[in-house]
Amino acid sequence: MLLNVQRNYPMCELTTFKIGGAARFYVKAESIGSVYESVEFANQQSIPFYVLGGGSNLLVSDKGYDGLVIHMSNTESETTKDGECVHKSCGAGVVWDSFVNECVSENLFGIECLSGIPGTVGASPVQNIGAYGQSVDNLISAVTAIDATTGDFVKFNNAECKFSYRKSLFNSDGFGKYIITSVRFTLKLVGKPNVKYHDLEKYFLKETDITLQEVRTAILKIREYKGMLQMEGYRGFKCAGSFFKNPVVSASHFDEILDGLNGAKSDRNWYWPQVDSDVKISAACLIENCFGKGYRAGRVGLSPNHTLAVVNYDNATFTEVMDFAKLIEDTVYERFKVTLDREVQIL
Repeated sequence: MLLNVQRNYPMCELTTFKIGGAARFYVKAESIGSVYESVEFANQQSIPFYVLGGGSNLLVSDKGYDGLVIHMSNTESETTKDGECVHKSCGAGVVWDSFVNECVSENLFGIECLSGIPGTVGASPVQNIGAYGQSVDNLISAVTAIDATTGDFVKFNNAECKFSYRKSLFNSDGFGKYIITSVRFTLKLVGKPNVKYHDLEKYFLKETDITLQEVRTAILKIREYKGMLQMEGYRGFKCAGSFFKNPVVSASHFDEILDGLNGAKSDRNWYWPQVDSDVKISAACLIENCFGKGYRAGRVGLSPNHTLAVVNYDNATFTEVMDFAKLIEDTVYERFKVTLDREVQIL
């Protein structure tokens, strides 16, 4: 196989932020063989490599990346059935929402609320993506990857992926070590659509007999309203979706935060009690109390629809986005003593 290595590839074309300089080298890896060759090329050149999915959770420096970008683009897939369960193995390069649409069209339960999330299948276990009451840690039965340090194929079961909120083995202890090549999902042929999340309860009110397709349509409309869609034909912004994670605080700290919030004391839709008495709170709520939706500082700002999205409004630079993010972080900490962790990856 002849590896097609491109030089000085503009990274701004590969991310939803539309920001970033050039990658020194770039490979579109459409097969497992090309992934192996890409790693070998990087080793021969004594340069680092970065594995790219859909570029929807990535902010790239204006200086670019002095290494090799391996763009996972393998799309092989396989479906098997086992009683009331359907197992789907998908290549890392499969577009995530296309996979969700396929599952919904086949009336498979458990993934409908993850409609409209940008990115690829291979990236889904890394961040343990989730939305509207569902997350992939409840769907993934196996992850296959290449150990970049040995070249060996490795397979992880669900427990070995070490899933937690927006976290996994692949963005913590194993960050940079494993190149995910495929993911196996287990979905159900029998079930009920998940409409327990507040936005969905509000959308459907007291409707009954709701179909999976109706839930998917609702999710896409809600995400479009919030400016969180990166799909052709829908309104969206140049951003990476949620820039910050929802923080978890102690019960006593939560009480202090509650006293400092404007008009949120009677609204239960911005916090979620955890099993250990801690409380997960909405980062968007904290940010909105400090700045308000649509707040801007030059060419960067918050989305007018959802304060978790930091938006590139007018050809902003990497530095401008990072400065704006720090302003958000510092202000939220000063007012609420809460440290916001970034969900977006920085390259």
